[in-house]
Amino acid sequence: MHILLLILLLTLRSFPVAAEEIYKWEDDKGVIHYGDRLQKPGAQPFSKEKAPYSNLKEGQEEPAREPKVDAVDDNPKPRGARRSGLSTARPSPSLKGAKAWIDWPRKDFWFSGVIRNGGKGICETPGAEITIIDELGSVDGKFELTAKPGDLGRGGEAELSGKYFSPIGDTLSWEATPRCSGLTGVFQGASKRGKLKIPRSRTVGPKRSRTK
Repeated sequence: MHILLLILLLTLRSFPVAAEEIYKWEDDKGVIHYGDRLQKPGAQPFSKEKAPYSNLKEGQEEPAREPKVDAVDDNPKPRGARRSGLSTARPSPSLKGAKAWIDWPRKDFWFSGVIRNGGKGICETPGAEITIIDELGSVDGKFELTAKPGDLGRGGEAELSGKYFSPIGDTLSWEATPRCSGLTGVFQGASKRGKLKIPRSRTVGPKRSRTK
């Protein structure tokens, strides 16, 4: 009896056991699933040995994973170079609202305007250099005006105003150049130019005496 049972067991082991079929399918979210049942039309048979390892429990779906994106540095410069670039940023002074006039009767030349910093660097000691040119085209004199407040950041503005002696003649020309100091030197902006008429001295005639 025992011999017959042993022969029966050996006979059963000699027959190959039917391999369990595994199916692979993709859901609407793009997630790949594996299972031993055909749960979706179009699922393809998949070898169990090729299935990726997963520690999910039976019936638990694997959450969708976002594609991995390598971080790209738009500025390949090292951190030290970036900090150095910020500390050496250049200011950019400009002159707006420039006005010039002759103060009668002293004939003083007056100038006023606004200095604006359009650069990333700090504009230290903002101001303007004014050049006076006589009617013959020769430089009669130069003077500087300092704007207040100082140390302008990007988009900052400061007002300036001052006077100088007018040259002899009927007309004069002027040229104003904005400037400011930065960490790497002195920076100048675009110049503004103008022309003025110098009023002549008024003479008072003798009074006529009345006779009775």
